[in-house]
Amino acid sequence: TLQKAARELSCGWVLPENPELDRGADDSHNWDLSDCLFEDGVLLRLRIDRKTVSAQLQQALMKQRWRETRGQVQESGPEPQRVQKKQIQEEVKEELLKLSLPSISYVEAFWKDQDDVIYLFSQSKMARECFEELFRKTFGEAWDLQLFRVLPPLLGLSPEAWQALHAQEKLLDKLTHTLPRSGDVAVS
Repeated sequence: TLQKAARELSCGWVLPENPELDRGADDSHNWDLSDCLFEDGVLLRLRIDRKTVSAQLQQALMKQRWRETRGQVQESGPEPQRVQKKQIQEEVKEELLKLSLPSISYVEAFWKDQDDVIYLFSQSKMARECFEELFRKTFGEAWDLQLFRVLPPLLGLSPEAWQALHAQEKLLDKLTHTLPRSGDVAVS
């Protein structure tokens, strides 16, 4: 369904596509988290809708509207003219976003809730930020959960290594050896 509100980006949870999950009824509109249970975790699927409007089309419509309204409104100085142009620009953008079809993408994740680990299967910064924000709103606030991003050099560390205060100095020393130093040349 098309949304009434003009938004450039919107996202939400959808039922994951997995033939191994027992669906019972084929109604994808009525589902809950129990429908996403798989092996030792939960499959999550995020749908991201992006709407974009061509800058050239937006400029052309804005110029046309400005010509139409400029004759009707008496100008009392440079300030009202600038405010009117900004208002027309926002109206045109909102109208065009309402009429445009979204570009749809999906992001998959696997949440091992017993191990407190989430695997996000995307490298996109925008997808990661949408996932983190929606996860925080959906599960984080309700169950007091926090997300911490773990990048590849840190991925192999055990939870005990993260918690041990006496090992932090050794940990930092090991990490500095994995990071590039000034003067190092990257080899590809």
